[in-house]
Amino acid sequence: MQLTSLSLLAAWSALALASLNVGGSGNGVGQSEFHLGVILPRQQSRTNLQVFSGALGGTGASAITNSGDPERPFEVDGDTFRDYDTAANRACDNQKNACADIANNRGGAFEVGDCDQQTEQCKSSASSATIKTFGTQVLVSSDEQFDYFCEV
Repeated sequence: MQLTSLSLLAAWSALALASLNVGGSGNGVGQSEFHLGVILPRQQSRTNLQVFSGALGGTGASAITNSGDPERPFEVDGDTFRDYDTAANRACDNQKNACADIANNRGGAFEVGDCDQQTEQCKSSASSATIKTFGTQVLVSSDEQFDYFCEV
């Protein structure tokens, strides 16, 4: 009971903060970089769970996003996966392939062995990631025009 009350309080607080500038005064008070003047429901979350930021040769690891498919929710470069670890490994492998291509064919100032080391770092980062799931959207409130959701 206490957890439910706390969740509802958090959701209500988020709605209250997000709607501070519904009038659109434009003075910046209550606005954020996300322009939360009006809350709109989303079809699916597109949060990027990729934690590795290395980019040898200028090629970063692919984003790990929500596919919207509850059976295969993790998406990397158009391919979907059942779990975070498999998706993260694919993202690291795709980065390694792009890195090796630069080293072999485009005159990169590094060798394929450097790409291998980066792949190990990428996979290590993924295995120690603290967030490996997408937030769950919860219907908090609705009226005749809108449904209001919060991610928990």
